[in-house]
Amino acid sequence: MIAMQTQRPRRKLHIHIQDIVVHLLLLVIGFIISLPILIAFFTSFKIPSQIVVFPPEILPRQWTFENYVVAWNVNPFGRFLLNSTIQSGIIMLSQVVFSIMAAYAFALLNFPGRNSLFYLVIGSLMVPFELVFIPNYQLVSALGWGDTYMGLTAPFLASAFGVFLLRQFFLTVPKDFHDAARIDGCSSWRYLWTVLVPLSKGSIGAFAIFAFLSAWNQYLWPLIITSKVEMRTLQIGIRYFMSTLDRGADWGPVMAGAVIAILPALLVFLFAQKQLVRGIAMTGLKG
Repeated sequence: MIAMQTQRPRRKLHIHIQDIVVHLLLLVIGFIISLPILIAFFTSFKIPSQIVVFPPEILPRQWTFENYVVAWNVNPFGRFLLNSTIQSGIIMLSQVVFSIMAAYAFALLNFPGRNSLFYLVIGSLMVPFELVFIPNYQLVSALGWGDTYMGLTAPFLASAFGVFLLRQFFLTVPKDFHDAARIDGCSSWRYLWTVLVPLSKGSIGAFAIFAFLSAWNQYLWPLIITSKVEMRTLQIGIRYFMSTLDRGADWGPVMAGAVIAILPALLVFLFAQKQLVRGIAMTGLKG
């Protein structure tokens, strides 16, 4: 009996010149975007004499951690980091909770003026923050919330973008789930938190990342609403301690502070990028 050997068809590797060009272009763009971050990272480990040499050198000849020690001790840098963490955490949690509830109302509840109110919420996305900056400042100051966490977070507790993003995903969830839950006696509140939210973890996680990064990178509002050193956020603290150094602007500690400020946001993005991409890809897709 002759054993028959089956030959597997060989897969042909098709390489398109267009794909190679696109990937090379993306690599170049990625390198250009990453270059300032790399320069800041390597500069934070340089001694002062090497930072000002010309032509500039990217890699340090002598590595030192002194810049991080100076950046941490010259001002209450730990307090700045804590303030940014508290501010970003409050804004993120508040925007997620309010966006979930508002998106559920616009997606599944029927009430007069629902569509008009939703269009009004979406229309607020076209209003730049600079336009309402002064009214917000006057209101927060009148309430006595200057130099407080409430003042840092109050104008950002809700997000029209979050309402839109989550509403679009809630609309993709089969309505049969909602009807079946109501037949079983499940209230709208219970259905939202025990059925709809677990099904929407991808989109909610994606929006939570957006909200955290947006709050973490704020500069103008914390600069105006705070005047006490102990209430400054990390981004303000980096610029603030430059003027407190006796020798003037020392770019080593400045870059060290910038690296510390970038690190939390970078870690959040690296560990949650799959969740971010999945959540955005699933939003608005019927299925």
